[in-house]
Amino acid sequence: MGTEIDFVGFADDCRVEGKVEVEDARLADFLNRSRAIVVKDVMLVSTIDGHTKNFDQLEIERDELNIVVASGPRGDPKRRLATKPSGVAMKLGPYAAEGFMHAPPTANPIRGLGSRPTMVALTDAVLQYESCGEPVSQWYRTLLVNRELAISLRAVTSPSALSIGHA
Repeated sequence: MGTEIDFVGFADDCRVEGKVEVEDARLADFLNRSRAIVVKDVMLVSTIDGHTKNFDQLEIERDELNIVVASGPRGDPKRRLATKPSGVAMKLGPYAAEGFMHAPPTANPIRGLGSRPTMVALTDAVLQYESCGEPVSQWYRTLLVNRELAISLRAVTSPSALSIGHA
């Protein structure tokens, strides 16, 4: 039996909120191992017109999720490696995200992105999108971005997360 944690994900036309049960120490590991996940107590919120739909549970394919908000435990501190943060800006479907991608000190995170797991962490990240025709800009400590759905990725010297602050 795993640990139940809060779940917030962003698909092309909606935000998915609910609970997931993770068997791994981290949500990122769970998502990278699973082609589909089961979300319980689900509320889908349309980014087009704001209407909501509720489900007891819903199976969602990982490739339907552009971005997931990292939640739950951070994992075993003994397994963490020294990394260097690099500022990046990404476009994923209707979403734009800026923040820091971490890689070994001698690696280029953009060049090495193709060899990384599907869901990659962006820290001190700002997520921007439209909801009901209005711009939304939210800061998150960590977002998990689906690198396979990235439309563009570029290095930035100072991600907008630094200028917006911790909302």
